[in-house]
Parts: sequence; C-alpha cells; structure tokens
Amino acid sequence: MLDIADVAAAEWTGALTRFLHEQLQKIIEHHKGSGAQVGFLTAGPASVVDVDTATRQWNYGVLLVQHMYDEGLIERHEFLSWLIELLEKVRAADDTVLKLILGQALRVSHALLLCHICSIIFIYWPSMFLPCVGSGVL
Repeated sequence: MLDIADVAAAEWTGALTRFLHEQLQKIIEHHKGSGAQVGFLTAGPASVVDVDTATRQWNYGVLLVQHMYDEGLIERHEFLSWLIELLEKVRAADDTVLKLILGQALRVSHALLLCHICSIIFIYWPSMFLPCVGSGVL
C-alpha cells in the first residue's frame, strides 16, 4: 500500500525535474543561438534577459532540490536517475550546460556512489570524454 508521503515525494520529484528541465532547455536554446548574429528580426536584449531569468530559476531550483533531497522529501533514486540521464544526453560542446549539470551531480555525488546502478553510470560517463580531452577538443 502506498504511503501518502511516498506519493507526495513522487509528485514533488516529477514537478521539480520538469521545472529544472524547462530551465535547462531555455539555457541550451540560448547557447545554441548565441553564435547567430543579432539583426533586425532576431531577439537581442530580450533573449539575454530570458537566459538570465532561466539561470536564476535553475539556481533556485537546484537549491530547492538540494534541500528537499537532504530532508528526504523527494524520491532520491528517481532524481539521481534523471540527473544521470541528463549527463548522458549532454554534448561535450555544451560547456556551460555541462557545468550546470555537473555542479548538481557533484552536490549529490555521495548519493550517486551509494546507488549501485547510478554509480556504475556515473563512473563510466567521464570515460566517454577522455578521448576528447586528450585530443584537445574540450
């Protein structure tokens, strides 16, 4: 039988991961478009404001998740799985996005290492970038 606290934790986890994912998508879209020139029909200062807002909301969401994670108010395994999935999807070229995700991953690295499956993926993941580092791509 499901406990009401478990249901609430699942709902909070889903809501917070969706919120963080939305903010991350805004940041990614800005950085993908940052190579384009600002012209007559493209957004200039408004996009800077949007990315600043998205970054502030990302930082706030990360602090909220960290607090709720420490208090046991979210499903830890589901959140850790989502975080690992983000690390797997990010490209080496998305340096700013990689820093945001790695910052969060390092905050909960102790928990990642306690979760057997997550720890295997967390340890395997950096090895995918070692050839890039050696060749000077990063």
